[in-house]
Amino acid sequence: SMAFIRCWCVLFLAGALFGGSALGYPDEDDFFKKENEIQSLPDDTWFQIEDVDGDMTVPELIEKYGYKVEVHSATTEDGYMLTLFRIMPRQPSQTQKLPVFVMHGLLGSSADFVISGPNNSLAYYLADNGYEVWLGNARGTRYSRRHQDLPLHSEEFWDFSWHEIGYYDLPGMIDYVLNVTGSDKLQYIGHSQGTTTYFVMSSARPEYNQKIALMTALSPAVVLKRIRSPILRVLIDLSDTIKEVLDSLRVFEFLPYNDENHKVMESLCPKNARDTVCEELLGQLTGPHPESYSPKLATAYMGHAPAGASTRQLMHFVQIARSGHFRQYDHGRKGNLHIYSNGKPPAYNLTASSAPVLIFYGRNDWMVHPKDVQEFYKMLPRVVSANLVTDRKFNHLDFILAKNARSDVYDKMRPVLEQYNTINSPPVV
Repeated sequence: SMAFIRCWCVLFLAGALFGGSALGYPDEDDFFKKENEIQSLPDDTWFQIEDVDGDMTVPELIEKYGYKVEVHSATTEDGYMLTLFRIMPRQPSQTQKLPVFVMHGLLGSSADFVISGPNNSLAYYLADNGYEVWLGNARGTRYSRRHQDLPLHSEEFWDFSWHEIGYYDLPGMIDYVLNVTGSDKLQYIGHSQGTTTYFVMSSARPEYNQKIALMTALSPAVVLKRIRSPILRVLIDLSDTIKEVLDSLRVFEFLPYNDENHKVMESLCPKNARDTVCEELLGQLTGPHPESYSPKLATAYMGHAPAGASTRQLMHFVQIARSGHFRQYDHGRKGNLHIYSNGKPPAYNLTASSAPVLIFYGRNDWMVHPKDVQEFYKMLPRVVSANLVTDRKFNHLDFILAKNARSDVYDKMRPVLEQYNTINSPPVV
């Protein structure tokens, strides 16, 4: 029953949260070491998602499927060392193409854009179409867990929400990409929180708008008044209590990528099984649509997710869902007066977000309601177009996992990317 699922999910989340001990973390540098040891498969390897895909790192996956990958590290102004993965185009393009920077959502990582394999994943789709692709990894996720000075398990390391990801991480990674490629602009594609953080940057640091040829927003999570997920609704209702418990237990990281949580995910997502708790959980979070991907893919995806976040990131989303306002983190009246010299947190000025924006959103998205997207895009100065995906069952995760993401989203996005590839972007129609 629904009540059982709600109850169970809250208990599971609580258990997973408190599983975030300092034990069982993989060595943060492991994938840097392994990166040179991988033998790539011949180009004509017939592609099929394999169970082992859930256990591989992102560079291992990319090489396995015959693409060239580089591991890069960009340091932010506030000292976080972020990993980027660069995928070279499959064939050099006839025309000069801008690099594409792709940013993941909450509890996701760069794995989101490669896990569905060469025929379906966004990163491979772009590389096949002649683009150089850069995959970002936000601070606190599996691939960006280092800081110049702060130890990983210190409270200070986790003292951020998605505001800092938008204010420091995105500019740091974007400047790094432009510097390495010698380009003066790039194409930005974000999914979910990858759009939230973009609109933090484009409104709080408007000088970055001139570095973006086109922003493509897949399920933009900015207005969140109408969340339909029963699990998220329960968590939002209980958020004050949850925050008190976490603060008292000094838990600053939410669902870290570690051995304990990995084992929990494996038990929830048994290999090749249909109608699992895992599928039910994903459906209740993002919108039910189990036929959109294979059980193998669900298992492989859960091998990479959740990839870790700060508890404050989650609380920041709760705040905008509750208040109905897209604004900076609310530290309470006293904290706000100290930090912002105002009792209320300042709103992000979306009218400053001047780069052109292409939007795709889903009817069956239980996290970002279509009406929320429609309310949101009216606030933006330059919307190229806002596209409701034709598949009526298309949900929040389908943008990265669905079999039809390619035909229903990527194929429709590509001509617009091509149009904005020139250095002087065309006017918005």
